[in-house]
Amino acid sequence: MKHGLKLGVALILSFSLLAAGCSSNGNEGKNGSASTNAGGATNAPKEEAPIEITFAGSTWDVPTEDGNYVQKYLEEKYNVKIVNMRVTDENLKLKIAANEVPDIFPQSPTETDMVNWAKQGVIASVSVDEIKQYMPSYIADVESVEPKAWDVGLVDGKNYGIPRVWLNGSTGFIPVYNNNWLKAVGYNEPPKTLEEYEDVLTKFRNNDPDGNGQKDTYGMSGRGKNARNQLFNEVYAAYGVNPYVFQEASDGTITWGGISDQSLEATKLLNKWYNADLIDPEFMTDDNGLMGQKFNSKKIGMIDTNMYHHLHGQIQTFKDNGIEPAYGKGLIGPAGKSMALSNGALQTPLLLGAQVEEDEKKRIKILQILEEIAMNDETYLATAFGQEGVSYEMKDGIPTLIEPYVSDNNKRYEMGIGGFYNPLIERAVTTWKFHMPQDKLDFKAKLTEGFELVSDVLGPTVLESKGKYNANLLALQDEFYTKAIIAKNAADVEKLFADFKAQWLKAGGQEILDEATKVYQERRAASN
Repeated sequence: MKHGLKLGVALILSFSLLAAGCSSNGNEGKNGSASTNAGGATNAPKEEAPIEITFAGSTWDVPTEDGNYVQKYLEEKYNVKIVNMRVTDENLKLKIAANEVPDIFPQSPTETDMVNWAKQGVIASVSVDEIKQYMPSYIADVESVEPKAWDVGLVDGKNYGIPRVWLNGSTGFIPVYNNNWLKAVGYNEPPKTLEEYEDVLTKFRNNDPDGNGQKDTYGMSGRGKNARNQLFNEVYAAYGVNPYVFQEASDGTITWGGISDQSLEATKLLNKWYNADLIDPEFMTDDNGLMGQKFNSKKIGMIDTNMYHHLHGQIQTFKDNGIEPAYGKGLIGPAGKSMALSNGALQTPLLLGAQVEEDEKKRIKILQILEEIAMNDETYLATAFGQEGVSYEMKDGIPTLIEPYVSDNNKRYEMGIGGFYNPLIERAVTTWKFHMPQDKLDFKAKLTEGFELVSDVLGPTVLESKGKYNANLLALQDEFYTKAIIAKNAADVEKLFADFKAQWLKAGGQEILDEATKVYQERRAASN
């Protein structure tokens, strides 16, 4: 019996070794060598079958042709088969309801969509560690812009999607002054403090800075018609507050800027200036376009609702209107340092379909491709601009589209250029070099350095309570600020503020703050 058992084991081992010798399962390929059979012939490992990935990265740069240039480029370079899911903002949710879920989602879903789809099992939860492992350069770039970039994708303790940032959102609103007027009232540079700013406003109103002999100029107006959260940016920033965003309180809880003492004090100052006739009385009906017109027609002497890229685009306009622009910084006031209001860089993450969570090979492949799409120069140029010499050419290091791809959107869609295959276009500082000539990069650096930013401490966040109460609370706030700035005196402002704050808290504001604090503290705990 023992002899028979040994013989049986030996036969099994021999058969196993023979089978292993004839196999090409790929294990031997890990060290770069291939096995040989008894006759000495080499058995090369079989090429791995392409992984199928369904792209729907954009609802606007949608390719019109299958097998287009960018699609073929990615398929060949990364050994994948791409399925194009053409979606619009309107039909995406209908497709999802019909269980047609892309592997890579468009960039347009909101944070509300993300939370709903996470709870419904539509999108994939992907660990932070895995994303960092396979997208190290991209994540380092994102975190250099916004260390809290992971906060937005956190739902019930899990991370959903690849963090994204809006690079321009990481900069603030920049004040621009009519430098001819500044010189006329005795200033060789823009005001640096709140006190100097008040002096400039006073002289812009009273000292005939345009030299026409009439009292027909104002220092500033405000974007009161359609963007109350950008109303008098410079003044509220000097107090370190934006009345329309969440901020951290001294005790680690979350409060609302609009009910803070800083907002009250800033509003009292604006009320003082309004009653001193230093603010254009049409500020409540002005929008950004009207403010620009007034600045260029020399009716007001400064505007504070533009970011650096807006101002760069207006250089020629200023010149055509005979205006020498002078760009300022955030005013130093009660906050004790130069600060500027900012929309913030945080965005809803790039979402992946739930099926990706269950398919490790596909998930890793997607992360690897996204890393290359965002950070590899060759891949970025191919997806964002197409084929050099055909759709673009390099000019001073900047890829520049050529005709007919400049004027004909359909030609770009035929080639697959844009956000459909590259949903991370302009989402990394590394690739700014392909979108901005050196003069614009220098302009950005000059205007956006040297001050701190005031932005929403939560960023895009779904709060159930906010959904219930926010519309009414914003109406209350808009009404308060309108009345307060034009009130007869500071005592009226304080009374209006006390009434507004009490109403705001009672009408759902306190419930919002409690939920916001809970979310904020959960995020901080998760990041530690």
